[in-house]
Amino acid sequence: MSGPLLLDRHDGIAEYLHYDEGEGRFALELVSDLEPVIERNKALYREGDGYGPSREWRRVASFPPIMREIAKRIWGADPFEKGNEELLRRLLNDPDLRHFRTAPGQI
Repeated sequence: MSGPLLLDRHDGIAEYLHYDEGEGRFALELVSDLEPVIERNKALYREGDGYGPSREWRRVASFPPIMREIAKRIWGADPFEKGNEELLRRLLNDPDLRHFRTAPGQI
């Protein structure tokens, strides 16, 4: 297999194409550094309850762009599109994704 070829970089996501000439197969790899998002989310979580100054809105999570791509591949749907609120709710309440939460509680 030859080394990966960088195809594109956008929204903090790098796309690499891997091609195996012997097998005639290829794979697309998406790579993103999640550490800055997770660290920011932890800080926001520690700072308060997620409500803005007017208390009209509440931030409960912050997902990096790669989460949209992962969700589309796993569940076949974009959790941020209208009509997919139940999928988004499942993601927001998933304990494995707790590092993307910025406020406590269940959605």
